[in-house]
Amino acid sequence: MLAYVEAFDLNAQGQVCFSDLVREIGKEFCFQKFPQTLEEHDLGKGVEFLEGKIGNKPIQKLAIWDSLIVLETRSNTDEAKAILEEILLWGATRFGLSYTPGMVDHFAYISDVTFYSDAPFLAPSPLLTRLASTVSDALSEIWQEPIRYEPLNLAVGHDPMTRKFGIAPFSITRRAQSRFSANKYFSEAPLPTSLHISLLEEYEAGIRELYGLASE
Repeated sequence: MLAYVEAFDLNAQGQVCFSDLVREIGKEFCFQKFPQTLEEHDLGKGVEFLEGKIGNKPIQKLAIWDSLIVLETRSNTDEAKAILEEILLWGATRFGLSYTPGMVDHFAYISDVTFYSDAPFLAPSPLLTRLASTVSDALSEIWQEPIRYEPLNLAVGHDPMTRKFGIAPFSITRRAQSRFSANKYFSEAPLPTSLHISLLEEYEAGIRELYGLASE
């Protein structure tokens, strides 16, 4: 989850010692790794905190830049947003940060989902299925053993030349280190987790209808 807010605005009065704030964030939220050297306190390069927690909620990563805060969790984007809000309110109470709810300019998201489905998620086109079959036949003859090719991934995204900073594509791919027969997939999207899952469900329903498959 990405929160666009100016670090300068969070310390508008210039009264907060950044090194003290970093140290206390590391301690308060039990981060296993947080900045120790002067070089690691550079907001231009990003100030990183790794593997912490807030209460019983784990935090994979917290990173702070001049105008951006990134927070990664193992749950969902709603919880990530709530955790960041709690950290910022703690900073306001404990250190006098100039933070109030609603201060973040806007939020952006990266949501990762792993799921199982027996629907042919990656072969919506009969032409693509035919291509995979033709390649399979050719390679089986070349290698003198049965080789089966199948679609591996799909993605939709924007033209990266239309904006300064690119936005991640919406992608679905076979889960790494899993056999195709396991029907296990991985999907990433620049969307809140709830919307991400809803779109996957909608897409799966469409695939089942297209191929005449019963709903699970």
